[in-house]
Amino acid sequence: MATPPKTERPVWTAILDLPPPPEAQMREQLAFVGLNETAKRQMYLDGEPLLRHAADWVAAAYDHLSRFAPTAKALGWEGRVPEDELYLRRTFFSGWIGRTIGVDTSDEFARYLFHAGRVHAGYGPDRRFVPPEWVSLSLTLILRMFSTVVPAERLGLWTSYLGVQQEVMRAGFEAALELEKGRTVVKVDALGLALPALPEPLEVRIPQGGTVLDAALKVLAFRPELRDIALEPVQDAEEHAGWMEEVTRWRFKPRWALLKNGRDVAYLEGLATRLKTGDALTLLPPGR
Repeated sequence: MATPPKTERPVWTAILDLPPPPEAQMREQLAFVGLNETAKRQMYLDGEPLLRHAADWVAAAYDHLSRFAPTAKALGWEGRVPEDELYLRRTFFSGWIGRTIGVDTSDEFARYLFHAGRVHAGYGPDRRFVPPEWVSLSLTLILRMFSTVVPAERLGLWTSYLGVQQEVMRAGFEAALELEKGRTVVKVDALGLALPALPEPLEVRIPQGGTVLDAALKVLAFRPELRDIALEPVQDAEEHAGWMEEVTRWRFKPRWALLKNGRDVAYLEGLATRLKTGDALTLLPPGR
């Protein structure tokens, strides 16, 4: 007797649970600490005096990082500081401090901070891992520098703002670390219109016996750029302590496909298709 064909399981029919994107996280946390437009207007008063000192603070921060043995080791600067790398890091830091002094709360800045977290986790150009405690303590040094200029009555606003930034960076850092948890190692890449959102294949670890869904969730949390083009939000509600609360979940847009070793998982077990070490998972958008 012939085996009947398997039922098609397109990936866009499944609902996905993902952490909020960086911009949503930042908006929520800014609201929590009360950093609204009125607070930002107060902080703008500190802009000019902060800018007068910013260049000196950037130089002082990297001088300290290069002289303090544990951070010099984390940055690979034992013995001699590479001038080209120092220039790039100072350029990045200068851009960050300028945007911070301008009290940037834009969605794009949230993505920038999330990316900084990924870089600190070893997913930057030099693949350098920077322990999170040094990132957090560096922010406290900047706050201490700010306190020499900012009046005491507004210092709390800057403390809250930098605290929110730290949490968004932490989210990027933790999303990167999740890629390295598990015994099964697979490669994930993207084709066609999805390629700019995932320009290089990504090595992802998932639990032994893990599935396409396990790998996809890790990549989509790590690359919100990919979520932008591949997913659409689905409004849902769930109960918390007797209250119904609106939540945002996600699903693939219609006609997206995930390929396991070149074969559409819709004709296997859908997102429940198991993966083993060495497998390749490809995200393929419609229209290619």
